[in-house]
Amino acid sequence: MQLKLAFILMMVAAPLAHAEPWLCNNADGSKHFSYEPESAKKKNCVHHPIPSGNVWRVRPKSEMHADFPRVDSKTQKQRDVARREILERELAEEKKALAEAMRQLEAEKQARAKRGEAARAEAALKPLQERIRVHMTNISNLEKELGGRS
Repeated sequence: MQLKLAFILMMVAAPLAHAEPWLCNNADGSKHFSYEPESAKKKNCVHHPIPSGNVWRVRPKSEMHADFPRVDSKTQKQRDVARREILERELAEEKKALAEAMRQLEAEKQARAKRGEAARAEAALKPLQERIRVHMTNISNLEKELGGRS
């Protein structure tokens, strides 16, 4: 009789022992884990809050190569020279684009002045002024980058 009672009690308690975790947010912003089945119906609770595939694993130092991020000085100098050439080329292109945008702006201002549209010209010239601003910012950034390199 006691064996049957114990078996029935275990069968009733088994689902409770295998409850799934729910991560719930309280009204004050704090979080807590809940194993109650009612948590499934709450909007502020999330099922499987930490999926095993998304857990970061820290690599032991033994797996990391000691020379991984390093290159020899000759290779690094070649990379630096190539990078500087690219930056200088980009700077020259930006300066040409700035000069062209400034010519277009002046031509547009003169054309609108001849047609008597000077009052409405300001709004129409905004895109050209924005292009000029972007080119000037790019030139400034490239010059800073080139100035920081030797």
